[in-house]
Amino acid sequence: MKHDPRPNAPQRADSAAVHLSLSEIAALAWRATRGAGRAWGEAEESAEAACWLARAGTDWASALIGALALSPDTSGCPLRAGIALADFAALPEGVAARGALLTNLRHPAFVLPFAARAATATGQALRLEWAGATATLAPLAAPMVEGAIMATGPVDVRIAPVSLADPLLTQWPARHHGTIAADHYATLNALMLRFTVPASATSQAGAGAQGNDND
Repeated sequence: MKHDPRPNAPQRADSAAVHLSLSEIAALAWRATRGAGRAWGEAEESAEAACWLARAGTDWASALIGALALSPDTSGCPLRAGIALADFAALPEGVAARGALLTNLRHPAFVLPFAARAATATGQALRLEWAGATATLAPLAAPMVEGAIMATGPVDVRIAPVSLADPLLTQWPARHHGTIAADHYATLNALMLRFTVPASATSQAGAGAQGNDND
């Protein structure tokens, strides 16, 4: 389903759910993140994370909405924590070498794509634990998760490098999780509209052909 930013845009007959492709998820997440007041770079990271969560079969929309509901400067923002985690993963003090403790993190599931990127970039498997949930991320592999990973927090997330006796054989789902609830879709569209410049007399003044172009 194409996400039309118009308030009266036509919807599917099955109003209880909206079905999006990965490219549509990326575009919607990017625009919603910008509409939430985040920087361009954060919007790109957010879109990539949303697609990763969708590919992993998780509730990407809930995690994204929860992350974007926070002020950018909020302590425990999973988007900024995840970006820092991935950016510094390969340093001697990075998560791949020493692990990390993220305190008072909210919506911790949104950190998983960034931890997965850190694992792939360094070739080091990582295990994340919080509030009874566990996620193991091997380089390039689908995540192995146990417990309820969709906590809203705040929670403390412990990340540790792990040695795996056997390679993870977890396969990525054949189909991504592209179905979201209509209310989640409406929330993300509302954020996206904040990034949409409304039409004005000035913007419309130069629209269309100007003058007579007949030869």
